[in-house]
Amino acid sequence: MIYIVGFLVGILNGLFASGAGQILVFYLIFILKKETHIARTLSVAILSLSSIFAILGYIKIVNFDIKIVISFIIIAIITGFIGTKLMKKIPANILNLISGILIVSLTVYKMVSGGK
Repeated sequence: MIYIVGFLVGILNGLFASGAGQILVFYLIFILKKETHIARTLSVAILSLSSIFAILGYIKIVNFDIKIVISFIIIAIITGFIGTKLMKKIPANILNLISGILIVSLTVYKMVSGGK
């Protein structure tokens, strides 16, 4: 089962660059019974590597503006560090609730906007 989930997460990360982390976190928390904070940490570590390989695939078909990419990397590093510090202070049930609300909100938005 873990191989199938890993395959699915990698494909979703490469295709959509979103959603894969939520699937992985759900699997780690509810199927493998990992603690929420550990599951989120594992998800970030796994998706970081998956994203590197996805970038290597995208480089061949998409032109990157290197200034924008570097700007986003710097911002992501800073805010990722801040987010990690905040995550440790939020109880697991609240993290799961926030995550669920964000996913449902995005789903409703995509349905209302016609998927644009």
